[in-house]
Amino acid sequence: MLYLLGVAAVWLALPRLGDRWWPATLFLFGPRQVIALPLLVIVPAALLVQRRALVPAALASAIVIWPILGFTVSLRALVGGAERGDLRVASFNTASRPLTMDRLKGFVAETRPDVLALQECATPEPELTAAFPGWFVHVDRGMCLVSRHRLLKVESRDRRDVWNAGGHGAILRYTIALPDRATAAAPVGSPGPGAAAAPGAQDAPQRAEHAPPGTRAFSLLNLHLETPRDAIEALIHGLWKQAAEHDRVIALRAWESELARQWVDEAPYPAIIVGDLNMPVDSAIYRRFWAGFENAFSRAGLGFGATKRTRWFGIRIDHVLAGPGWTTERAWIGPELGSDHLPILADLRWTGGLPGGDAQR
Repeated sequence: MLYLLGVAAVWLALPRLGDRWWPATLFLFGPRQVIALPLLVIVPAALLVQRRALVPAALASAIVIWPILGFTVSLRALVGGAERGDLRVASFNTASRPLTMDRLKGFVAETRPDVLALQECATPEPELTAAFPGWFVHVDRGMCLVSRHRLLKVESRDRRDVWNAGGHGAILRYTIALPDRATAAAPVGSPGPGAAAAPGAQDAPQRAEHAPPGTRAFSLLNLHLETPRDAIEALIHGLWKQAAEHDRVIALRAWESELARQWVDEAPYPAIIVGDLNMPVDSAIYRRFWAGFENAFSRAGLGFGATKRTRWFGIRIDHVLAGPGWTTERAWIGPELGSDHLPILADLRWTGGLPGGDAQR
């Protein structure tokens, strides 16, 4: 019973204290599996001594597996049909490692995303353009986007203020033309309605922001926010002596999320947010700025969904978030592509609605 109360307390406290109080932050980004170790003693002891003790042990196990370790079981993932929705998006942090273009092309051919967002992307724009002829390609200081739908407008936030503060803060906002369902039968890899220009289709996006006939516009934000790595490494070596460094990094990360959320709120069309947010869903920062959006994997995924891997454990810090006007049909984690991150993919369905800023804070 004491163990059950303990794990329940961790479950309730983590979303409020993780990314706020240094011990909770260490647990938030650390190997959470350690909380399950007492079960190796409790369960055999209950079987031998008092079987009624298996009931609180089972409840504690459920809390550990689902809310603490983040196992997701969604009805949509279990019974969802084969339909891919109106838009398939993929997001992948390449960790600044050179991409094997054949491997990336194979991933795109197999998973068939309509939009692929890359973070820490070291691939030059001409190479991406040559690899995906007829697609629309944009590269901006380590952030890449490859889209089979026309890019109507590209906006990149000036990062100098964030860099001066020691952060990362990559925030890009795209206006993209989505083909209407009635005209969306173009094969994957073709530019689609309103994008019939053949040579040079991947050149700079149109100045006009309005969607061509047969399409509707949506906003997509590609984000790469500051990592908690400096704070975690400082805490590992200095514990409470490094609490001030922890608080500095947390404040910086919260500020970057605030900046990114402002750009989402100002999106002119229903918004989708993708990228490496560098925080799990039970982070206090995530809950403050991003919990009002539909998290694609939480909504329609199956499993733990780890997107960042270490030698001993994984954690889901890369996300696809759907704003008002979108809902998730399916979400899943892609294959290993040579990075310490894994790609995340989601099938989204257009439901109509107002711009993304109307999601609750």
